Amino acid sequence: MIKKSVIIYFCVLMMSFTQTKAQDDTRQLMQIDSSLVYINGEGTYLNLGKADGTKLNLLATIQPGLQYNRLDSASKIRTSNRMSLNLIRIALSASGFKNRLSLSIVSDLTGTTPILEGWVGLSFFNQKAKLILGQKQTNTNNRLAMADERYAQVLGQTISGKSDDGSVYGALMKNFVGSTREGGLFFETNFGINKFKIYPSVSITTGEGQNFFTAQPNLGFKYGGRVDIMPFGDFIKNNAFIAHDIYHEPKPKIAFGFAASLNVKASSPIGSDHTSILGIYNASGLQDYPNYRKIVADMIFKYKGFAIVGEYTNGSIVGKDLFTNSLASNKFTETIASTSYNLGDAYNIQTSYIFKNHWAID
Repeated sequence: MIKKSVIIYFCVLMMSFTQTKAQDDTRQLMQIDSSLVYINGEGTYLNLGKADGTKLNLLATIQPGLQYNRLDSASKIRTSNRMSLNLIRIALSASGFKNRLSLSIVSDLTGTTPILEGWVGLSFFNQKAKLILGQKQTNTNNRLAMADERYAQVLGQTISGKSDDGSVYGALMKNFVGSTREGGLFFETNFGINKFKIYPSVSITTGEGQNFFTAQPNLGFKYGGRVDIMPFGDFIKNNAFIAHDIYHEPKPKIAFGFAASLNVKASSPIGSDHTSILGIYNASGLQDYPNYRKIVADMIFKYKGFAIVGEYTNGSIVGKDLFTNSLASNKFTETIASTSYNLGDAYNIQTSYIFKNHWAID
């Protein structure tokens, strides 16, 4: 009986040891587990282990276009057809150290520069704040200028066949948004009370648009900020910056946005380039430029496929003692400035309904 008891006890002990070891092995496998997942519309995700949560995302986007033109001029009718590729992009992003460090690079094969975005970000305060250095979408434009071009309903093209930064721009964006990307330092944060969410952000950029990776003339920086207020809580994914309600928000959602920027010594019509304007001088007879100021207010409402967007932009110049000649005798007035800079007000309002089969009425 004693021998049997010893044998039974030994077997139970071995089984317990084997089970404990198996559990430890399972935990270890779970910690080093990796996965490769493809999500339609968001690309391929490679997760490397669960300890620090390192993630890689590879995304390619191609958008074709078909255009038909008819021109009536001097009793003559001219028609032309064209097929084109409006958008070809390859994006690689990564995050690690439990999402504290992130980076992204986006190659634009149909835009004005090969590198559309390239930045590195550091998150802190439990991911409630983020500091970003590099070239990315700026926070000082109107809402639809901050949208993801992959979800644009239609695309705009230049005569050369290349897209103007990806998406079609109406009068508001074409006149006051030269480039949706800018290079510099960005700070983003967010906080809320229950469902009420607030997203403030500030930025200091080169003030010369999408040329962060090229030589920069020493003219001045662009200082800007934006705040987005969502009284009923967050939208689904990035739905607050898409014209259509593609995710069919199950509850009413609304967002209000306010932005302002001051581009010191802007040398292009909207501060998206450099030294494209000449013939402005200071009191000493030296080449000089005024400061370009832009103010933006916008809103968006979505519910079960219905969406309405309203946007307002104002552009003005700020600068004293500027002249149109080196002798400093001809004053640089706002009327004269309007021939070189895009000034004044612009409004945009649009509404749409997208059916569950993805057809839309605009």
